[in-house]
Amino acid sequence: MKIRKQNKIIAALLAVMILFAPLCVHANGAEDITQVYLGGMPFGVKFYTGTLIVSGISEVDSAEGSKLPAGDAGIQENDIILKVNGKEMDTAEDVAKAVEDSNGEPISFTCRRGNEEFEVSITPVLSESTNKYRIGIWMKDSTAGIGTVTYVISDTGGFGGLGHGICSSDGNLLKIERGIVTDISISGINKGAPGAPGELHGFFSSGKTGTVTSNTECGVFGVFSDISHLKETGTLIDIGKKDKIHDGEAVIRCTLDDNTIEEYTAQIIIPENSDAQTKNFTIKITDPKLVEKTGGIVQGMSGSPIIQDDLLVGAVTHVLVSDSTEGYGIYIENMLGEMPDILK
Repeated sequence: MKIRKQNKIIAALLAVMILFAPLCVHANGAEDITQVYLGGMPFGVKFYTGTLIVSGISEVDSAEGSKLPAGDAGIQENDIILKVNGKEMDTAEDVAKAVEDSNGEPISFTCRRGNEEFEVSITPVLSESTNKYRIGIWMKDSTAGIGTVTYVISDTGGFGGLGHGICSSDGNLLKIERGIVTDISISGINKGAPGAPGELHGFFSSGKTGTVTSNTECGVFGVFSDISHLKETGTLIDIGKKDKIHDGEAVIRCTLDDNTIEEYTAQIIIPENSDAQTKNFTIKITDPKLVEKTGGIVQGMSGSPIIQDDLLVGAVTHVLVSDSTEGYGIYIENMLGEMPDILK
């Protein structure tokens, strides 16, 4: 199969400008989706999790010297803040405001560590540098990352990407309160090596090109705001279910720092038992150009479409830490099966 490559360099990569093919029928079941717009373009995702995670402990520069209010009270990195003085907190700004308004009086924090909830009392300290009360913690209430869109459905603008979920440091799926899709321009590559997975670097635009609706084990799903240009530039491809996949040659599509979608050769290896939800088969990068440029599979390439025998059969999901030329792929039907019905 020869899929038309893009000849022009796109200055600001639109997450929606990913050559795909339309859905033939309106359907809720993955088994009814037979064609999609083909992917390969990176996208930026930003979403609020509704969970306040302590990402770091720091000192506060008080008039009496450096102090560690939160750390001394027992707060640790990766603790989750649930309430402050009995009131539920939604964002890091909510916590910061409660601390600033405390006038230095002790504040009760309800937290969770693992499966255990606990309470601590923290006395804010007046910072000399900011003249505001601080408790010495860094908090994370949102996350952002770069991935690759696998496909887009023409009737709805719904898309699927990554091929795996976005997880917290403890390996649990992050929930989404609200999220957006943004334009991305790939600016550089950290080449992968044994024991050191590489990654793509890029710039997020300030604009919004779509909405993220769900984060699942089989990928991130959402809807683009405008896909009208795909009617003219999209590439139509049929869906290939798992009974069509076999050991042998394949192609993956991804975008590197030249900001152009390219195709690279690979090999698919099907294990004896490939009924897992996500790591369904092994993908081995054989293209010398890609190996030279990235070392093989790097972070940011997750979601790159895998094509075999003119069919979209899956997406790249993970890289092997021991060998960056090898990784895992997910069956495309598993991604479609996890996609919310409203996006189909």
